Amino acid sequence: MTVSSSTSSKSSAMAKKHCPRLIFIRHGQTEWSKSGQHTSVTDLDLTPFGVRQMRNTGRGLIGPGDLQMVKPEHITQVFVSPRKRAQHTAELLFEGVDEKIKEKIPFTTDEDVREWDYGNYEGLKTSEIVKLRKEKGLDPDHNWSIWADGCEGGEQHFQVAERLDRFIAKINKLHLQAIEKNEPSDILVVAHGHILRCLVARWVQRDLNVNPQLMLDAGGVGVLSYEHHNVEEPAIYLAGAFTTPVEEVSEDI
Repeated sequence: MTVSSSTSSKSSAMAKKHCPRLIFIRHGQTEWSKSGQHTSVTDLDLTPFGVRQMRNTGRGLIGPGDLQMVKPEHITQVFVSPRKRAQHTAELLFEGVDEKIKEKIPFTTDEDVREWDYGNYEGLKTSEIVKLRKEKGLDPDHNWSIWADGCEGGEQHFQVAERLDRFIAKINKLHLQAIEKNEPSDILVVAHGHILRCLVARWVQRDLNVNPQLMLDAGGVGVLSYEHHNVEEPAIYLAGAFTTPVEEVSEDI
């Protein structure tokens, strides 16, 4: 079958469209993530294992190789929680990136991606929170859920949603500009377990008053993007060919 030059050119142009991504990374292991204690404002650093963990993640995630999912020159912005464990993680992720490229990438500390404020439950395990609330006569007909019940002295789900929606609007604006220019735009956000699960839920406009049933281990990585190159169609990337060269990416994603 003969393909006309106009059809071939059109297909080539379509195939080379860049679909922006928001790549989220949870900080590496801390003593409290290891023990299961709720950590928001407590400014813990990474454990030695957490340092090795995120250094290796950076090598595998960011770089020029075919098996590295993020090309350094395609990173247009990095947003990081103000907490030390997230800041250190961001540093480790970029250790292997060429300094000339790294100097061109804006790194922004953003309060909107700080961890859910646990208030009076800071440093407690879930079982301890459930017991404490039962002793106070709270939750008589169910066990505590951060999603529905929030945290005494801390945040409720609607407060978390408000700041994440503000953050997502900022990302959408940056991505829309990249789409209009047909330029690659991988934006990275380095933050925490609860807030990143909330980010995924709000990305696809789910309420936070119910458990989104998402899991994200310390050091975990995930990807958010758009269907049909349209910021009005946010989508969660399921596990797949994240390393596929952009020339081979199909038009439907």
